[in-house]
Amino acid sequence: MAGYNLEIENGKLSFQPERDYKGKILFFTLLAVMIFVVAPMLHLYKDTYWGIMAIGFVSALTALYDFIFHFNVTYIFDQYTGQVYKKIPGLFTRKIMAFEDIYILHVQEDGLLHYALSRKENKYGKSFAISQPFGSNRKSQIRQAKFEAEILTEIEKIIHTS
Repeated sequence: MAGYNLEIENGKLSFQPERDYKGKILFFTLLAVMIFVVAPMLHLYKDTYWGIMAIGFVSALTALYDFIFHFNVTYIFDQYTGQVYKKIPGLFTRKIMAFEDIYILHVQEDGLLHYALSRKENKYGKSFAISQPFGSNRKSQIRQAKFEAEILTEIEKIIHTS
């Protein structure tokens, strides 16, 4: 599934669940660039100028944070070790849980459904989102069915065959 960058090779399944941050990152980046380019050209009062520059700075930090900690997050299901890893490229790869502890949870927040990984013994404790949020409109239902058919079935296959 192209939206999730799904790769299956050598007993490892990897995918990136939060690729939908792309639009948000582009918006905040363009906003920051426009502020940093246009604000110096305008003859504004000192306080107004620094207030607008602060908005540009916060926009740039938001885009950078989302790019590093959301957009490129990769979950790796390693069949040989029986572990799930969370990888943030260039920073770290950490072990989340063993296949025996995995429970796939349907989380409903703000009227939107998404899937998450949690531990069997504490299902409603810390969880890791493995899908984008799905709404109730037709387009979201198609995305949800596609996710369930392509990603979720592959996750369940790799978990149950090890």
